[in-house]
Amino acid sequence: MKSAVYISRGLLNSKSHHVSSGILNPSYGLGRTSILLPRFPIRTSRQFSTSDSESIPWLKGRRATTRIVSNNKRGFANLTEPTEPTEPAEPAEPTEPAEPAGTAGKNNSYIDLDDDDLIRITKPGTRQKLFDRHWLRDSCDCSICVDPDSGQKNFGTCDVPTNLPIARASFTDDGGLDIVWESDFLSQGNHESHYPIARLLPGPASIQAKHIPLPKWILWDKDIFEKDRLTIDYDEWMAGGSEFLSGLHRLGTHGLIFLRNVPPSDESVVSIANQIGNIQETFYGRTWDVRSKPNAENVAYTNSFLGLHQDLLYLAFTPRIQLLHCLENTCEGGDSLFSDGARASHLIRLASNNFIEHLSTKSVRYAYNKHGHVYENFHPVLDKFSSLTFWSPPFQSSDQNMIPRKAFHSFYRKWLEAATKFRHLIEDEQWMYQYKMQPGECVLFDNLRILHGRKQFDTATGSRHLKGTYIAKDVYLSKLKSVSPELMALESHKPPSMTQQTIKLNNKHKVWDEVKDPKLLEEFEKYMAHPRWQRYKMDRLNKPKNAKRFMKDETGEELVRRVDTIR
Repeated sequence: MKSAVYISRGLLNSKSHHVSSGILNPSYGLGRTSILLPRFPIRTSRQFSTSDSESIPWLKGRRATTRIVSNNKRGFANLTEPTEPTEPAEPAEPTEPAEPAGTAGKNNSYIDLDDDDLIRITKPGTRQKLFDRHWLRDSCDCSICVDPDSGQKNFGTCDVPTNLPIARASFTDDGGLDIVWESDFLSQGNHESHYPIARLLPGPASIQAKHIPLPKWILWDKDIFEKDRLTIDYDEWMAGGSEFLSGLHRLGTHGLIFLRNVPPSDESVVSIANQIGNIQETFYGRTWDVRSKPNAENVAYTNSFLGLHQDLLYLAFTPRIQLLHCLENTCEGGDSLFSDGARASHLIRLASNNFIEHLSTKSVRYAYNKHGHVYENFHPVLDKFSSLTFWSPPFQSSDQNMIPRKAFHSFYRKWLEAATKFRHLIEDEQWMYQYKMQPGECVLFDNLRILHGRKQFDTATGSRHLKGTYIAKDVYLSKLKSVSPELMALESHKPPSMTQQTIKLNNKHKVWDEVKDPKLLEEFEKYMAHPRWQRYKMDRLNKPKNAKRFMKDETGEELVRRVDTIR
């Protein structure tokens, strides 16, 4: 039987791109092989026969042939009057593709310089890559274009002309690109630029190639931290040698370290902080004193019990590292409390219930409005796409958002149940590390991971005085990245994944009877570490409708859909 091509009238609209191909008498559902028409103009037309339309209910009694002209960006658009069927044209003889003009490289690779605006690179087995000449010239980081001392560019992007003739282009041994620019605007002559392969890779691969590894987090409970606690001598920290690097590494893995033999000076805490970087000044000052006083502007400046919390969540730029130097502690009580918020966050994720959804959806309002300072910010308890936590009950605003509807009541009660469980996961005895600091000791901890608090103390039996300061997130991460090779050399073996650590803790403490599939959690953890994840997080905030199109891995799989399924 002679073959023909059919198309459903239900598909003849501006959004249709599928054609069903097969033999005569197709079924109503057009259950034949489908092909996808491209979303760009097709410079040919095709006859679609409906000669045997009796088998299609909505075509009974209609024996006509419709000619579809596919000459617009949506594939199907213009319908002409029915015409008589015609025999399909003979297919044209295939022609050999023209060789790209330009420079030949290894393995039949070519650099095409025919276009005045673009450079085309063709390599066998890969998609042709197009590089804008202006972008390439602007990206040159040679000593003429970038000052070797300051690391700053010697020209602006708009200084680069759009007419950029190239004298020569060639591949390097590592797959990079060397270009000699003719009559360069900056060099006033020929200018040579080198582009390593990492600069020419597509988005995720390029980010991965430039990625700077940081110490992997170790989730801990009370027993683990008591075993792993690291205390460093002040002089060794200030020397900046191997002991300092060990302390910085442990601060990155556990989020909490101690120093001893710190001089009893108000400036000692500044000296300790400056080993990492500049301190972050807040409205509390460059440094601040934690001691009991009347009419205190902060509950920390009293002798009352202070529950586990994080500092300054009402600021837009919450400090990352907090330092507390003990100058005096002779009173009864006043023990310091610490708990790993990242461990609690991952235990919440492990549960088969929806606690993670409630704690990552509802935002809590934090505010400060005293003594001429007015600050406000909003955070969910947990970040759905990271291990960070935001928990500071003493500094929550009493004025929280509320909707007087039954649906909000139901959601709020579910959130309350999840928040109560989270509190138990940080405050119960097996999770919390308790220690009474001694004069001459200093503690450093990650304020966006480690929750801290204090037991009540009796001022009638003595005094308690701590000196504190902060380090900003950017300053802390900059230090970690600058010594990344030394820090990674301290990791003698690859630590277990967050999921593996969480499952071990759950089995130890019997937190959940029913948990999510560990394989799915491992996959979720892998996608959280994907080089494009930060890009997606920004896009979902700035352009929610367009965010998903950017989240595809190297195979083209949509990561957002995969993560939503796992979550």
